[in-house]
Amino acid sequence: MLQTYKAQLNGSQLTWIDLPPEPIEHSNVLIVLEKAEQPAAAKLPSDAYNAFMRAKGCLGTSSRAQIDAELAQMRSEWDRPLGF
Repeated sequence: MLQTYKAQLNGSQLTWIDLPPEPIEHSNVLIVLEKAEQPAAAKLPSDAYNAFMRAKGCLGTSSRAQIDAELAQMRSEWDRPLGF
């Protein structure tokens, strides 16, 4: 009896949608890949996706730690008392 397991192929990574099958050892295995069409609405990127793609790389090559340090310095400058 053939069993069916649903998975999604992202590039070369296979992600199981349902529970993954039990490991198979020393058995004949038949693998059938079927391309499922996405609904028309899912094919169009959302406005949020477009905004993120436009913002991608806007911070340059700074690491998260460097950005956090810059933000901490800006906050400390903002919070310091004015010397009137």
